[in-house]
Amino acid sequence: KYSKEDIQYMRSPEGLEVLRHTTSHVLAHAVKRLFPKVKLGIGPAISNGFYYDFEVEVPFTPEDLSHIEAEMAKIIEEDIPIIRSEVKKEEAVKMLSGMGEVFKVELANELDGDTATFFRQGDFMDLCRGPHLKSTGLVPAFKLTQVAGAYWRGDEKRPMLSRIYGTAFPSAKELEEYLAAVEEAKKRDHNKIGRELGYFTTSELVGQGLPLLMPKGAKVVQILQRFVEDEEERRGYVLTKTPFMAKSDLYKMSGHWSHYKEGMFIL
Repeated sequence: KYSKEDIQYMRSPEGLEVLRHTTSHVLAHAVKRLFPKVKLGIGPAISNGFYYDFEVEVPFTPEDLSHIEAEMAKIIEEDIPIIRSEVKKEEAVKMLSGMGEVFKVELANELDGDTATFFRQGDFMDLCRGPHLKSTGLVPAFKLTQVAGAYWRGDEKRPMLSRIYGTAFPSAKELEEYLAAVEEAKKRDHNKIGRELGYFTTSELVGQGLPLLMPKGAKVVQILQRFVEDEEERRGYVLTKTPFMAKSDLYKMSGHWSHYKEGMFIL
């Protein structure tokens, strides 16, 4: 279905992004087929793949991914042409409103200019700037990797959507190599290993990303601190202590005030 030129293009930074963005549309198409009532969010290419956000009554689970992947494979096998079209912005808003795509209506209303761009593949159509591959059949290798929750447009006051992550590559071999590398990285994940060893934990009362050191972890920090202090003294360093707080004049002189004032604790 694809030529050497197609593969060469998809291996370029631009082509890889187009491949992954196209695959995100194949994902959305498959989800729409399987769950017709879902509302579409956004589906961009990202550094290591792509994702697509959906509003669903029941959030997706990892068990749903194989079912969705199978439908995506069907859409790729059907080799559906992907057709770009432009319509007036007002018409786009009216069209999306009729489809019940409330999130797309919001995006369409914010478009600059008087026109909106759509990409259609068979019975699936999405508001999108593109570009895309010429047909769904040009997607060589893909994998859905995980599900997560994400607030619409990153705003905790907006609806929580169900996000599906995935990745795509110009060949099955490259995809397999990437997935193998990810699994190897998981084995060295300090977040996983540190918890298993009992070095630290986290609590919702404190906040995710703010570790609480357990006795083993606290002992490791203590040992390291003593080593550093002894090594500094051995090398002739002299210890001083400065206040935790200072007049703003100091930070204005250092340049911190003009660059980081919004992130500083100010009295």
